[in-house]
Amino acid sequence: MGKEDARLFNRELENIRLSRDYEQAQMRFEQLCQHYQSKYPTFIKNIQSKLTHYVCFLKYPEEIRRYLYTTNAVENFNSRIEQIRFRLGGYFQSVEILEINLLLQTERLKQGKWKNPLPVLKSRAYEIQQLFNLKFYEQTQNY
Repeated sequence: MGKEDARLFNRELENIRLSRDYEQAQMRFEQLCQHYQSKYPTFIKNIQSKLTHYVCFLKYPEEIRRYLYTTNAVENFNSRIEQIRFRLGGYFQSVEILEINLLLQTERLKQGKWKNPLPVLKSRAYEIQQLFNLKFYEQTQNY
């Protein structure tokens, strides 16, 4: 995809991401793909196969969406592990040492930052649980 086309495509994709309605976002995504289909057929075919991945977070309540598509928590955790690795001389002496450090960091987060969930997530926990149950109902009933 050319630089100018990529810029326009990403801008429209960002507008779709900010949509409030799942069906509307899905329709806009398909229209965007049709617009670029003739110019970039392989790329468009690839992303059309992942349509549900691009707009799936729109099924969740609006207040919690920004927490679903961010990677800040994962990046924060990884940076903590990197800091430990740097303090140990640039590498972990063994897999066991790495596992111990991962366990310690996880426990510290559980007792600190992760002890109390965000109020907005806590207030929407029931809705999230119901969406999970709808998605995985058959898988959870086969035990």
